[in-house]
Amino acid sequence: MALLQLARDVIDFCYPGFCAACKASSDPRETLCGSCATKLAELEAAAACPQCAMPLAQAGSPCPFCKGKGVHHYESVLRLGVFEDPLKDLIHFLKYQRRWAAGDFLAERLLAKPEIRALIRSADVLVPVPLHPFRHFTRGYNQAAVVARFLSKKLGKPIARPLKRVRNTESQTNLRSRQKRVENLKDAFELRSAKPVRDKRVLVIDDVMTTGATLQSVARALKPAEPAALDALVIAVADPKHRDFEVV
Repeated sequence: MALLQLARDVIDFCYPGFCAACKASSDPRETLCGSCATKLAELEAAAACPQCAMPLAQAGSPCPFCKGKGVHHYESVLRLGVFEDPLKDLIHFLKYQRRWAAGDFLAERLLAKPEIRALIRSADVLVPVPLHPFRHFTRGYNQAAVVARFLSKKLGKPIARPLKRVRNTESQTNLRSRQKRVENLKDAFELRSAKPVRDKRVLVIDDVMTTGATLQSVARALKPAEPAALDALVIAVADPKHRDFEVV
């Protein structure tokens, strides 16, 4: 029955007769309508800092967010786009409507970006950010693991699960300040096995990055395992202060 339901979800997502983002009537052979497909392509093409994934005015310009420092513990962070529609809709479709096929679609879009493909190829192992067991049970799956499995299959990279989430923290979307997000995730992860990541170049995979608090909490938990290097890949970056990434 589970396989049958999954097959139905794939068919419904890939051939719904309506846009998976805005729900407008569209070609059943396409995931998005023409308007949303264009918007998604624009989000994907927008310049971003290769160290912290935040938007840039133009490629190669100085980053006003991390000022060249990146996200602490990580050599680089790459993303598909900014957390705006239709990317935001697709992520919600994956996380809250039990549509695994949306994860495959987003993973395909990640692989279509040469810099992301190169980052995955440089990794020794992929580590999806784990959910707390209770949240995993209620949701039915880990959205980061769905994306990681697709990337693993396509590029032949192993997946490791060296961490467990030991605190069922409040959703980060409910917290606006960076300090509250950091406190919320303090000691949220625990190292359960160092061997899969020791001396390995690790690529941490998550769905949305806002302040980077989750990635840093993951990095602190991984540190005792002594990985050779850490990079991160997220589907989207969001701004908790709703500044729309404008630099003033």
